[in-house]
Amino acid sequence: MRQALFGTRQRIAIVTIVVASVVLFVAMVGYVGWLVIDNIGAPGPAATGSGPCGSQDAVNLELVSAEGNAVHACTRDRPACPNTSTGRFVLNNQLRSSSRRYILFIQFDAPLPAESSEQSLDLAGFAPDSPSSTLSRAIIQLTPRDPMENEYTTRSGTLTVSSTHGVARGQIDGSFTGPTRPDRPAPSPIVGAPVHIAGTFACNR
Repeated sequence: MRQALFGTRQRIAIVTIVVASVVLFVAMVGYVGWLVIDNIGAPGPAATGSGPCGSQDAVNLELVSAEGNAVHACTRDRPACPNTSTGRFVLNNQLRSSSRRYILFIQFDAPLPAESSEQSLDLAGFAPDSPSSTLSRAIIQLTPRDPMENEYTTRSGTLTVSSTHGVARGQIDGSFTGPTRPDRPAPSPIVGAPVHIAGTFACNR
């Protein structure tokens, strides 16, 4: 009787271990799958840090909607911002916020030297297929995530940037809506959509 009871307990223990192992394996596969799906179309690395944005964050931006609501988006570690093979400065990284995540994309119309004094760039944008030898313009694109939406691109404003000792530092004051004209009024913004972006960034050259 004792031997039968011992055998039953042993079988139950084995079944429990097998079931737990299967559940753990399925959970791990599901988590890896979620990470892959979650990062499709999103540049790495993911936003770093936690909690409210503050002075310790390398990228710290304020997004203001037409209704006057403000959201802070940031990342703690300095992202990379190399000059690409096409000869243009690029910063492409994810940001965290209290409401959702964002993808920040900044590009200049020319390379940024490793050592560069402060200069002001126009955020009205530039033609992608028209390389420039003189640094004068930039574009900023902000793509909301969770869920993913179409990106917002700056139409006006300024970006002040300098570079020294392998670090580029910039200050942004831009608008996602262009100047209005009597014959071409600006479209009404989507409720909650950012219309203004301001803040600072530091990135590794």
